[in-house]
Amino acid sequence: MVEEIRGKLSSLLSNKNILHCVTSSVSLYRAIDIARFLIRHGANIIPVLSENASKLVSPYLFEYATGHKPISKITGKVEHTMIFDEHNIDLLLIAPCTANTLSKIANGISDSTVTLFASVALGRKIPILIMPAMHLPMYKNEIMRENIERLKSFGVNFIEPIIEEDKAKIADENAILYNILKTLRPKPLKDKKVIVTAGATREYFDPVRFISNPGSGKMGLAMAIAAWYYGAEVYFIHGDLRVNPPNFLKTFYGESSDDMANIALNLLKKDKIDYFVSAASVADFKPVTKAVGKIETKKVEKLTLELTATKKIIKLVKEESPETRLIAFKAEYGLNKDFSSLISEYEFVDYLIVNDVSRSDIGFASDYNEVIFAVISKKLTKSIGKMRKEELAESLWQTILSYEQKI
Repeated sequence: MVEEIRGKLSSLLSNKNILHCVTSSVSLYRAIDIARFLIRHGANIIPVLSENASKLVSPYLFEYATGHKPISKITGKVEHTMIFDEHNIDLLLIAPCTANTLSKIANGISDSTVTLFASVALGRKIPILIMPAMHLPMYKNEIMRENIERLKSFGVNFIEPIIEEDKAKIADENAILYNILKTLRPKPLKDKKVIVTAGATREYFDPVRFISNPGSGKMGLAMAIAAWYYGAEVYFIHGDLRVNPPNFLKTFYGESSDDMANIALNLLKKDKIDYFVSAASVADFKPVTKAVGKIETKKVEKLTLELTATKKIIKLVKEESPETRLIAFKAEYGLNKDFSSLISEYEFVDYLIVNDVSRSDIGFASDYNEVIFAVISKKLTKSIGKMRKEELAESLWQTILSYEQKI
């Protein structure tokens, strides 16, 4: 049953072995969904239950969900040391983590399965990711804050809970995935600052009507998130989105092409930006004039709009900050265009990524994309086959950074 779902959503965690430790927080009912979600992204999940957790949820459910019999007791096999070698563990995830377990780990107490595994992981320098879940006063008390900071000083990472209804609730599955990737991935973009644009712009011709396009923001968001877990500080400028950006990105809403351009230029003026990723679906044209009030069909039966070209944000970016490496996405309707002429047209960018929006199975609102990647200075192109946008974003950053090292 497990192999039927492994990698169904992506291969982002392929070949990663994760110890999923579960404590007796009320949120533990979410643990099975978390385990299955990570398996769908390719992970191998080995469950470890505290004694109280195994009383609240049947260990058989975890065995069914993960394909591994959960460890809820330490026997003569010395599971808390044996498992690390047997499965070549990449990460220890405690989700959910009670206040009791968190505090014990912070103070070196190893009197349960979960605290024993955490103690060994700390000694072996294996990454630990903790997701606290408890009542808000417990999470906010000074002793708890000190224990969290103490663990952070030892290199332990945390997934911030969702604060609502006077509780620190367990984060959603996507936040868990992103934090696992940030913990496990190398940091080639550490100390780098990246701007990513995404989503469709709106160009109004009256106060309530506008010209736009089907851009969803999925590709741009994937590029922003991948840059974040590769270590970058990310500024995310977006128009209309069909996906919600996570709170670890510094977000800015640019409704129109002018709005997006102004936000980008202001950021470039204030700070040194290393990479600018232009993935937004910026409208190519906008109305020359905008009506003061709503245009009524009972008064206007036929409407003619005069349009003018919008600003080319990527050109403005390069003029403002020539040293910023410019990565531009280009939507083509069919890929019959001579790429040598396309490269000449975009000679001011550093990397050009072209996708075919005439296809319904990739681009725009799709979860998938297939692109042609061009290194403008070398007049080199390579095809990158169809894959999920999250995986493509990683592939693109890896490709870009490999060329950066050669320059």
